[in-house]
Amino acid sequence: MDIKKVLEKVNEILPPRPTVKFTVERGETGLFDNKVGGTPYFPKNMEYPRGRKSEFKDQPLVLLAQLNFEKLPHIPDFPEKGILQFFIAGDDLYGMAAECYGEALAEQDDFRVIYHENIITDESQLLSADEIPQYDGDDEELLPFTGEYRLIPSEPDMRAPDAHDFRFEEAFVKCYNEVSDEQIESLYDLDDEVYDAIYNNDFPDAAIGGYPIFTQEDPRSEDSLGDCDTLLFELDSVYDKENGLDILWGDSGTGSFFIPREKLKALDFSRVAYNYDCY
Repeated sequence: MDIKKVLEKVNEILPPRPTVKFTVERGETGLFDNKVGGTPYFPKNMEYPRGRKSEFKDQPLVLLAQLNFEKLPHIPDFPEKGILQFFIAGDDLYGMAAECYGEALAEQDDFRVIYHENIITDESQLLSADEIPQYDGDDEELLPFTGEYRLIPSEPDMRAPDAHDFRFEEAFVKCYNEVSDEQIESLYDLDDEVYDAIYNNDFPDAAIGGYPIFTQEDPRSEDSLGDCDTLLFELDSVYDKENGLDILWGDSGTGSFFIPREKLKALDFSRVAYNYDCY
């Protein structure tokens, strides 16, 4: 079986998508930087995001990551300006919905995605590090990272779909059966060698666009969250004690945010699904 021929046919159904990959680098960051952690860019005249459920109800959320699109290579349908931020609660699910599946993952109760279309450059109008609200609850604040990190972007690249994506299996089975005498009904019917070949093992530290990676499985399906078809942002676990890197989603997992492409093009971040999983 020529697996490359099958994958080429899959790419006709699920075309490779532009992506910007990031490496993370430990170090101090500025208010306007691309980063994980640190002090967020935040205007004083805006209401700071707070939790709505769990033990983090009314508690301030924490900046997970910030993207300044004026400092990033552009890929289609993503903003060309402005700052996009991802805030999460410091609970044992890092702000993900307790149900862990379905439409609950798109309810921005204990996480929040905020887009600042026009960047204020006068820092006197922005919250300083000392002015950012801090958690004052009784429980320990739990986060998937310690410290702050610069997000260093690469030049845009193309990422092909693989078996991590919920749409891949149907497309692959169809294409496989078109070129093979041996018919299959699911990916589990494949030989181990072929099964391993349909997973992309290039795990960037972080990425926008392209296709996602998971340590478990895609929480999206045709029946639920299927419209959240675009990878808005993904942050993998990156741990290197010698270089001060300490980003761990549970037991070496991944955190991902998805958005409908039409919402992204409209700069409407009201519907975003957030999932993290680990081994």
